[in-house]
Amino acid sequence: MTETDTQISPQKRAFSKAQPLLLYLLALLVLLVCAGIIERKAYQQAHQVAFDRSQARADLATAFVANSFLSGQFGLRTIAAFVEPLIEEPGFGAKAGLESIERLLDEKIRDAGFIEAFFVTGLDGRLLYSSLSSTATNQAPAWDFIERFLNKSDNDDVVTPLHIDPETGTLSIWRVRKLRSVSGVVNTLLVVKQSPDLLVRSVDGLSLSEGESLALIDENMMLVARLPVSLRTGAPDLTGTRIQEPHTRAFIDSAKAMGQVITASPVDYEDRFYTFRRVEGLPYIVVVGEQTAVALQGWRQSMVIAGVGILLSALIGLVLLQQFYRRMRLEQSLVIENETRKNLQQDAQSNAAKLSALVGSIPDMVFVIGQRGTFDFVHAVDKTHLLRPPEEMVGLNYHDVLPPELASRFDRIKEDVANHRQPRNFDYQLFMDGEARHFEARVASIPEGEEQSSGFLALVQDITDSKLQQAEMRIASTAFETHLGIIITDHQGVILRANRAFTRITGYEEHEVVGQTPRMLQSGIQDKAFYQQLWNRVNQTGSWEGEIWNRRKDGQVFAEWLTVTAVPGESGAILNYVGTFHDITTRKEAERQVHRLAFYDSLTGLANRALLEERIADVGRSNNRNGTHAALLYLDIEQFRAVNDSRGYDVGDLVLKTLAGRLSMIMRENDTLARIGGDEFGVLLPSLDASEEESAQLAELVAQKILIAFASPVEVADHLVQVDVSIGISIIGHVVAHYDQQLQRAEQATQQAKEQTRHAGLNRIAFFNPEMQAKVVEHVLLEDQLRSALKENQFVLYFQPQVQFPDTRVGYEVLLRWQHPERGMVSPAVFIPLAEKSRLILPIGRWVLEQACQTLARWQDDPAKASWQLAVNVSVVQFQGVGFTEQVATIIRQTGAPPRLLKLEVTESLLMEDPERVAQVMSEIRGLGVRFSLDDFGTGYSSLSYLKRLSLDQIKIDQSFVRDVTTNPASAAIVDSIIGLSQGLGLEVIAEGVETGAQRDWLVAHGCDHFQGYLFGRPGPEVF
Repeated sequence: MTETDTQISPQKRAFSKAQPLLLYLLALLVLLVCAGIIERKAYQQAHQVAFDRSQARADLATAFVANSFLSGQFGLRTIAAFVEPLIEEPGFGAKAGLESIERLLDEKIRDAGFIEAFFVTGLDGRLLYSSLSSTATNQAPAWDFIERFLNKSDNDDVVTPLHIDPETGTLSIWRVRKLRSVSGVVNTLLVVKQSPDLLVRSVDGLSLSEGESLALIDENMMLVARLPVSLRTGAPDLTGTRIQEPHTRAFIDSAKAMGQVITASPVDYEDRFYTFRRVEGLPYIVVVGEQTAVALQGWRQSMVIAGVGILLSALIGLVLLQQFYRRMRLEQSLVIENETRKNLQQDAQSNAAKLSALVGSIPDMVFVIGQRGTFDFVHAVDKTHLLRPPEEMVGLNYHDVLPPELASRFDRIKEDVANHRQPRNFDYQLFMDGEARHFEARVASIPEGEEQSSGFLALVQDITDSKLQQAEMRIASTAFETHLGIIITDHQGVILRANRAFTRITGYEEHEVVGQTPRMLQSGIQDKAFYQQLWNRVNQTGSWEGEIWNRRKDGQVFAEWLTVTAVPGESGAILNYVGTFHDITTRKEAERQVHRLAFYDSLTGLANRALLEERIADVGRSNNRNGTHAALLYLDIEQFRAVNDSRGYDVGDLVLKTLAGRLSMIMRENDTLARIGGDEFGVLLPSLDASEEESAQLAELVAQKILIAFASPVEVADHLVQVDVSIGISIIGHVVAHYDQQLQRAEQATQQAKEQTRHAGLNRIAFFNPEMQAKVVEHVLLEDQLRSALKENQFVLYFQPQVQFPDTRVGYEVLLRWQHPERGMVSPAVFIPLAEKSRLILPIGRWVLEQACQTLARWQDDPAKASWQLAVNVSVVQFQGVGFTEQVATIIRQTGAPPRLLKLEVTESLLMEDPERVAQVMSEIRGLGVRFSLDDFGTGYSSLSYLKRLSLDQIKIDQSFVRDVTTNPASAAIVDSIIGLSQGLGLEVIAEGVETGAQRDWLVAHGCDHFQGYLFGRPGPEVF
């Protein structure tokens, strides 16, 4: 043992002895941290729950305050409608001859109920009329105060903050209505003085829980109302005092609609969770708070329990640690990190830097290729000589970078160098930026040991200039300038000469094509296999003759009859190729027109459905032959019918052509883009990959590009049109399937994309799912059976009682059931959506409504049932149907059912489908005496504005909230808010899904006394 080891050993032993203690302390620390994290999350959750409660209460209070102002606004508009025509009469405002008008005006002011004083003034505040018996001046009271807010607002109705009379100290709110002349110019003002007690009464009915407070302040931070009045005994009334609180000031200055903060109350100095809610369009803010001590009471109890648990765990751990020390006898060895390895790594990095500097000074291109064929190092002074940037090439295999022919050639060179241990030189040619470049490479192995190598080093030099100087070729001395176009190339296909007929036919001058290859003329109509067969024939027989399609300089595609002849040298090796051709476009144009009429769309010029089907069949056979996959994309343009209806078919056609142009720019040369319907396109992507997964990823990449192409609006004919697209993808594998089946799969995937976008907000791309196809087949079968179900009397009605507290039966809800002869009882969740989609819900819904009305008519003969109501669910599709109001009226008239006992239940989703028309239909049906109930309230697009506009009689609280009302504070707060909102709007409220007595008692305690649920009876075919 060395001296160093002797010195370190005691330190190791000391550390080993202390290690259990450190582990114990670490475990205790982890326990404390975990407990802290858990308690922090619980604390944050308690915070969030408190903020949610205060926000819900603030929303409800804001709605009450807004409704209070709205009712006053309606009254003021009524008076304005009376006064406005009088303004135009001569002498308005004069004392003489207007006693009768003033009496009528006084009566309307008294009818309004909310007005303390009423004035008609000019725009400068000059009094034209006053409801007071006398005024001190000829100007409206508090005019300076009112004028400030008039100048700030362009609205016809203006409401001021709280105003304090400087002489009497009276608190008031001023409301102004601008009156316009016949020409529309504001010429007169209605000024109303209103007591703030109206706002106090609007929120006075709200029930507050322990620790909760509610205040109403104006934008000048003056207190208008507070509930409770004071939390301290003997505290003065602070109404009309200015609140000095920075958070409130900051919220008012921010102009936000809602804000939340934790701070001390400026009234009772209690810390609270506060929610600020601005009353829209009014200079008032609702402030709702909940004491932090009340909200965090449960969290503090959990903190105490957690502390006791941690203390017990620490004591138990300490006992175990003592036992461990008694039994610990052996020392543990520690491993010291090897510093030598670090030094070697630093040396290697230094050597690499030196090597990089050395290579950077070499003018030639340098490539270091590893044993596995990957580029480990790439250097080039001129980066344009590289096929890819150096940073992209490093790590790639040379087979993925070099052309296949060159990569195969390098395989042979690399093998030769490895076998003979001698460098090899070879020349090759690359086409870069449309130009043929010649290179000379020297390849050597990189030795590693005596018999092995770690890779290969290639030094490459551009020798294009020297090659061109040596390109002295024999050119045939035949008649060169004839009516036939002639080009002469070298043995690699690089063009050396071209005659004047070539220029006349193609449009290219000779100097523009020399150095290029005939590929510059290719039109893309013939594929790679065609040209491979052509050159194989030339090399085997010395010539080829046939029809080919090329492209002129101006981009025009033309047909030519081409003869290619090989010119051998003295050694027999081919030195040149001679191509002669003449234009046969005129003859082919007639053939093309016939073909275009049969296989192309006349509007967009794209392939039509027939051509797409033909190519789908071809690609299936190609996949089976080559072991590859293809993809079929089905594009369905959304909102296109609306474009045709609103802007005309001419604009729609221009939109289609523009979209077709965008899609064409995404396609590869061998892809097929087709228009297969009025607003539907198909894209066929052949020869993607041998892997189905990789093919799917490539297809999805193309679909993403298509979505990007549709993201920007289409600008046509001075219109800016925005359309969306849903894309379904079907992967075509090795098994040959009929083209109809492939199109059907892609179309089904498109429907799935629409559904997932509509219901989940997901991407507009979906792949064909076999399970979806099975479901479609199942739905088709079920739909066929559904069509005959009504004729064969397979539908039955179930009735679930609705009661009023304590146990008074007030009616039933009608529930539709399908008694299938083979499947048994089919769930409504299965067949109702199918009936709506197929519109079979129209005859089914009519049958349900007729049966319900017949039941109501029969009940009239039984005194015990004569007052019972029946609730019938109505589908969105029925509302959208023509003549639904007449249908309801006819059924009521034919059955003799009392309309007041019929209640139609609608869902919130109905309110999102053309709300103006829905409101009109509901108003017409309600005019028949029928009542409406809003089902599943709170689960959809809940909107207070809809509740004001629609003709509703009842709100039904969804069972998802009722289920947790006794256990979940959030659900309880929501239900309490719904009950309060319904009562504030004068609507009856009923709770569904009541299953326990505790739920019923909670609902009764909070103001809901109508129920439906298993506690009172399950649905059944008979009433009881």
